[in-house]
Amino acid sequence: MPLRPPFSVRLPFPRAIAVALVLLLAVAAVALWTQRRVADAGELRRHTLQVRLEVAAFGNDVKDLSRAVRGFTISGQDDWLEPYRSARERLPQRLQRLRELTAGQPAQQRRLEQLGPLLLGYLRFVDELLNAAAHEGMASARQRIATGSTRHMVNDIDALLHELDAEELRLLAEYEQTAQDRTDLNTAVTILGSLLSLGLVAWAGVALQRNVGRLRGSVERLARARSAESQAMTRLQQTQASLYAANDALQAQADHLTELNDALWQWIGGAPARLAVAAPNSRLDDPERLAALRRTGLMDSEPEESFDRFTRLAAHSLQVPLCLISLVDERRQFFKSAYGLPEPWASLRQTPLSHAICQYVVTSGQVQEIADTRADARLRDSPAVTELGVGAYLGVPLATPDGQVLGSFCVIDHQPRAWRAQDRATLERIGQSVLAGIAVRMQLHELERRVAERTAEAKRLAEAIQHSLTGFSIVDRQGRFTYVNDAYAHMWGYASAHSLIGAEVSGHCVDSTLTARIAADLHARGSCRVDFTARRRDGSTFEALLDAHRTQDEGGREFHISTVVDITERKRAEQALRMSEERLRLALEAGCMDAFELDLVTGVVLRIGSLQAALGLALEEQHLLKPFLKRVHPDDRSALVAAMEGLSPAQPSYRAEYRFRDGDGDGGWRWLLERSQRSFGPAGEPGRITGVTMDITERRHDEEAMRTSLAEKEVLLQEVHHRVKNNLQVVTSLLQLQRRQLRDPATQAVFTETENRVRAMALVHQRLYQQSTLSSLDFADYLRSLGAQLMQSFGSERSVRVEYRVKPLRLPIGTAIPLGLIVTELITNALKYALAQRSDGVLGIELASDGPQGLALSISDNGPGLPADFDPTRSAGLGMRLVQMLSRQIGATVDFGASPGGGACCRLRAPIRKEEAVVA
Repeated sequence: MPLRPPFSVRLPFPRAIAVALVLLLAVAAVALWTQRRVADAGELRRHTLQVRLEVAAFGNDVKDLSRAVRGFTISGQDDWLEPYRSARERLPQRLQRLRELTAGQPAQQRRLEQLGPLLLGYLRFVDELLNAAAHEGMASARQRIATGSTRHMVNDIDALLHELDAEELRLLAEYEQTAQDRTDLNTAVTILGSLLSLGLVAWAGVALQRNVGRLRGSVERLARARSAESQAMTRLQQTQASLYAANDALQAQADHLTELNDALWQWIGGAPARLAVAAPNSRLDDPERLAALRRTGLMDSEPEESFDRFTRLAAHSLQVPLCLISLVDERRQFFKSAYGLPEPWASLRQTPLSHAICQYVVTSGQVQEIADTRADARLRDSPAVTELGVGAYLGVPLATPDGQVLGSFCVIDHQPRAWRAQDRATLERIGQSVLAGIAVRMQLHELERRVAERTAEAKRLAEAIQHSLTGFSIVDRQGRFTYVNDAYAHMWGYASAHSLIGAEVSGHCVDSTLTARIAADLHARGSCRVDFTARRRDGSTFEALLDAHRTQDEGGREFHISTVVDITERKRAEQALRMSEERLRLALEAGCMDAFELDLVTGVVLRIGSLQAALGLALEEQHLLKPFLKRVHPDDRSALVAAMEGLSPAQPSYRAEYRFRDGDGDGGWRWLLERSQRSFGPAGEPGRITGVTMDITERRHDEEAMRTSLAEKEVLLQEVHHRVKNNLQVVTSLLQLQRRQLRDPATQAVFTETENRVRAMALVHQRLYQQSTLSSLDFADYLRSLGAQLMQSFGSERSVRVEYRVKPLRLPIGTAIPLGLIVTELITNALKYALAQRSDGVLGIELASDGPQGLALSISDNGPGLPADFDPTRSAGLGMRLVQMLSRQIGATVDFGASPGGGACCRLRAPIRKEEAVVA
C-alpha cells in the first residue's frame, strides 16, 4: 500500500466553486427569461392601453355625435353639424380599428359584433332624424328624439364600451400581475442562487479553514487569496443583480414614458409621436411645418418650469454645460428652455438662423451628432462656433405625428467630444418627455381655443335669444320664471324682462289649469307643444303657440325651457282659409265640380268637391293619376294625356272634354270637361297642374239634341227655300207667258222687268238651298250669276262686256235680297238705256268691304252718262223708286255720278253688322 504524502489532503473547494458558478449561470438564465417575460408583459400592457384609448375615443365620438344632434335640433344652427359629420366619419373607422386590435380575443370580438348593429342603428336613426329636420322641421326632429329610443341606443353602446374597457382593464391587471410575478421570481431566484453560492463558498472556506493548521504559510496565503476572491465574486454577483434590477426599472420607466407620449400624440393627432420623421432636405419655410409650429403656441411664450426640468436633467445626465429646447421658424430659432446659455442670449431667448446649428436637425429630420464643430465644413465659420463657443453638438429632432419637425432638443459642449451611443439614447429618451410636454401644451392650447369658441358661441346664442322676436323663457319646477327675454316681456305687455323674474306662470294663461297640464306633460314626455289663449298684463288676450322642453342642470334640478310665438294673425288667417275652403267646397258641390292639383312626376292627385263621389271614384282613383286614367274612354285617353304632357310656358293651359266610365266600371259613360293650367318657375321648370273638372253629360245631350233639331230645321229651311224658288219660278213663267201674248212693246218691257225682279229674288233662294249655310249668302258669287242672268234676259251677251271686280263677301239674307233687287234695277237701267245702242259696251260691277262694318257696291257703264239735272229722288220710274226705297230699308246711301272712264256710275254704301260680314 503506497504511502500518502505527509501534506496530501483532498480539498473540496474546486467542486463547490464549480457548483456555485453553475448556480450563478442558472440564476442569470432565469433572470434573462423572466426579463423577457416582463418585456412581453409590457408589450401586452401597451396593447391593452391602446385598446382602452380607442374605446375611450369611440365613446367620446358617440357622445360628441349625440350632443351635436341634440344641439342642432334645439338651436337649428348648422354649426352643430360639423362635429356630427366628423364623429360619424370616425366611428366606423374606430370600430374597425377595435376589431383589428382585439383580433385574438373572442370575448371582445363578440362584444364588438353586438356593438356594430347598435352603432348602425343609432347612425340610421340620426340620419332619419336629420332628414326629418330638413323636410318636416325641427319640431318633428325634436319629437322624434323625445319619442324615439335614442337614449336607450346610447346607453346600450356605453354599456358595451364599458364591458370592453372592463375586460381590457382586467387583462391589464392580469399582465401587471404576471410581470410582478416574473419580477418576484427573478428576485427570488437571484437571492436563492446567491445564498446557495455563498453557502457553497462558505463551505469551501470552512473546509479551507480546517486545513489551515496543516498547510504552511504559502497555503495560508493561498487560502486567504481564495477567500478574498470568493468575497469579490459575491460582491460582483450582488452588483450584477443590482444592475439588472436598475436596468429593468429604467426599461419599464422608458416603456411607460413611450406609452404615455404615444397616447398624448394620439389624443392630439391620431398617430404616435416620432423623433425623426421629416424627409431629407425639407425647407424651413414649409407652410405646413410653420402652421404646425404655430399650433403648438410655444413660439415667443414665457419660460415654463415643466420644460426647464428637461434641460437641467439632460445637462446633468450627459455632463454638459449647455442644453437647449430650440424651436426653428423661417428666420430664427427660439429657445423655449435654455440651461447654461450665456448673456445676452439668455435674456433674448432667440438667435438668428446664422447662429443656429439646430436648423440642420430640422432640414435633415435626423439626429445631428458633431464631435468637433471646428472640423465640420458647415460650421467652422459659423457664429455659433466663433461667438457662442460651440465645440461639440448633439441634437435630436422634435417631430409631430404628421412628420413636421418643430425644432431640436440638443446638448452642447465647449470642447470637442466624442458622443457615445449611451449619450444619444439618454438624450432621445428625455426628448420623448419633451415631446410629451409639447403634446400636453398643444392639447391645452387647443382646449383653450375651443373653450373660447364655445364661450363666444354661448354669448352669441344668449344675445340672439335676448334680442329674438320669439319669446323665450325658463321656468323652475315651482312654476316661477327664472329667465325671460325682451320679446317675451313685450309680448305680455311688460316694459322690461326683469319685472317677470320670480313671477308665476299661471297668471299668463286664460285657462288657469293649463300650466299644471303642461308641467305634467313635460314631466311625463319631456316636451310638449300647445296652442293657448294668453292674457297680457292689461287683461287683453292673444293666441300663442308654446313649445316647451324639460331639462336638468348640473345639480339635477329640473327646469323647463320654452319658446312662445304670437299666432293671433295666423289663427285669423287659418279661420279665413277655412271659411274660404268651405265656400269653395259649397260652390264645387253646388256645381257638381271637382278642383284638383296634380303632380305629373309622381302621379299624385289632390281633389276636393262632390264630383268624385258622384262618379264613384275609389280611394286610389281619387289620388292617383294612373287608376283614374283607366276609367277614361280609350278613344279619349291619349288626347287627355297628350294635353297634360304638352303644357309649356308658351301654352300653360288646356281644355279637354272626355268620356268617363260611371260607377264601378259597369255603368255608362259620362262626359267630363276639364280646364287646367300648369305653373312654371322663373327658369321654365314645370310645377304642378291645377284645374277643375265638371260633369257636362246633360249639356252634351242637350247639344246633341240641339244639333239634331238644327239639322232638321236646316233641311226644312232648304225645302222652304226650294219651294219659294219654285213658286217664284212659276210666277216668272206665268209672267213670261203673259208677256208673249201681249202686243204692246211697252207693256212687254214692263213684264220683262218684273220677270227680272222675280228672278233676282228666286236666285237668292236658289243659292241658299244649294249651299250648306242658310243664314248668309256669298254675294260675290250671287252678283256673277245675277249679271249673267240679266245679260241673257236682254240678249246683250255679244254687245256688252261685264267686268267683275268683286271681293268675296257673305251677307245675311235680310241684306242680300234688297241689295239684289237694287243691283237688278241698276243693271237693267244700264242695259236698257246706256248700253242698248252700243256694240262695245262695258258694264262694271264692284264689291268690297267698307271698313269692318260696311260694304261698298258700284255699278258703272261706258254709256253717254246721266243728264246734268238728274235727280234720283224726283225720278218717276219704278226702278229708281225701288232703289231709293230698298236703300232706305237697309240703311244704305246711294250716289249717282260719272264713271272715271265715261258713262254713269252708281255708288252704294251699306252698313252691316261686323258678325254678318264674313269674308269667304
